Formats: sequence, structure tokens, C-alpha cells
Amino acid sequence: MRMRGAVTLVALGLALTGGTVDAQGKPASSTKQFKYKSGRIEQGILYSYVRSDLAGTKTGSVLVYVPDRKRVEILRVTPGVEGGQLLTGEMNWDTYTLRQFELWSEGKDGGRKRLATGSFSGEAMSMSVEDPALYRGAPGATTFTIPLVQLPAHIYSLDFVTLGLALRHFADPLGSVEIGVLSENLKVGPDSPNVLVSAGKATVAYVEEVNRDGITCMKYRITGPALGAEEGLLWLHKEKGYIQDAEIPVPSSPDWPDVKLTFRSAEKISEGDWPLRRISEISASPAK
Repeated sequence: MRMRGAVTLVALGLALTGGTVDAQGKPASSTKQFKYKSGRIEQGILYSYVRSDLAGTKTGSVLVYVPDRKRVEILRVTPGVEGGQLLTGEMNWDTYTLRQFELWSEGKDGGRKRLATGSFSGEAMSMSVEDPALYRGAPGATTFTIPLVQLPAHIYSLDFVTLGLALRHFADPLGSVEIGVLSENLKVGPDSPNVLVSAGKATVAYVEEVNRDGITCMKYRITGPALGAEEGLLWLHKEKGYIQDAEIPVPSSPDWPDVKLTFRSAEKISEGDWPLRRISEISASPAK
């Protein structure tokens, strides 16, 4: 697909010795098009999704837990892959972007190992990689910084879950907005040593109100340089604002040619029950 070449070119342009990129000034910002509404965040809600490729040949799951108005935790489980990958993060409601995050691997026994940490400033995303396994055998940077081209900025490798959270606060839900996109580096190497790269900008635009699997949804189209010549779609539950469905026809990692999220359920759980729910989801995945 065209996006593969585009991401590689972006990575080559950004990568410098040690994985650090020179500052390029403040990014463009669309944050004034958002208005924080605390009532749009349902605290203690666990959202469950089926995660698959568009062809339906590869299927896993995603759990999104929102313990309070700032924090978000995302567990991804892929059949054939040992354990799950957990991101624990905090949203910055001034920039409608993650403020900081930690990435973990988690086993069926609940044991965790931290893989990486990251943080967003108003101008860049900085990341420290603690487990070189994230680079899939390639030599990669231990620490790196990527200038942001646009705020809000979202990591596509997280299936645009944080974008869905931000859009709950879109001041004009019938309008359009530009975002910055970071994605997993599809070709890590000496000239491109960072696990994430800037994919550029994308435009998220309202299309129409539709019935999606019996649910009234707001349909949005995602286009722009970050997706190359392709077009992604998001369906947000009209009343609650959460992602009901998503179809993004570009690679999210070397293992996933594209991504589809399909809503399974939403339930209120306590923080004390959340670790057990993760263990249950990981244990239910077919053995490697």
C-alpha cells in the first residue's frame, strides 16, 4: 500500500544519530476547536472491542479502561502472542493528547514488565525504550524525541483510541479538525532507529449520522498525508461518544496490514477488579 513507503520516507527524514530529532518550532494547533466537557467522560467504564484486520483473517481484542477523567489504560491481546500489551497513560485536556504513558507486557499470572515510557510536551514526543524486543530484532534507539507537526497528536499504533476520547470534546461535532499522527516505524534500521515516527497530519471530518449495527452513530472520515491515499472511518456512539466501530486501511505495525475495531460491550468496574479482568482476557486468548 502507498502508506508503507510514505511512513518509511518520513522515518528516514526524521531519524538522526541517537534517535533524537532537532526542534522545529511549535507545531500547528487545532486545540481551540475542542472544549473540555467533564460530563462526557464516564469514569470507571471498561470498553471491550474485537480487534481484527479488515479481511477478518486476524482477530484479537482491545480493552479500554477509563478509571477517572484523566487516566486511560489500553490492553491489547493478539492470539498466538504470549500475554498482552498494556498501556497506562494520562490525558492532557489542554492539548487533547496523551500527557505521559508507560507500556507494559503482562502475563496470564498478572506479572508485568515495563517496555517503554513516553511523554508529550507542547512541541514534541519523547520516548525511552527499556525492552529492545520492541524493535523485533533490529538495532533501535534507547531514547528519542520526535517534533510534533500538529496538536492534538495521537498514536495510530494505539488504534486511535485516544483520538476517540478527544473527539468527545470536539466543540463542533459536525465540523472537521486537523490532528498530528505518530505511527510505528515499519522499517527500523541504522538510518531510522526509532520505534515511532511522525506520519504527518490527518483531517478528521464529520460525514453523517448513521445507524451502525442498530446504534445511532456519528460517522467521521480520516484523510490526509498520515494515511497516504487511503481513507479511514470512525463511528462514535452519538449519545455516549465512545468508538462504536473503526476501519483504518493502513498498517499499524509490521504484523497488522490494517485495523478494524468492533464494539463488544461497556461495563462499569472498580479499579480493584480491573487487574483480574485483564488476566481473564489474556487467559482467554488461544495458546501460541
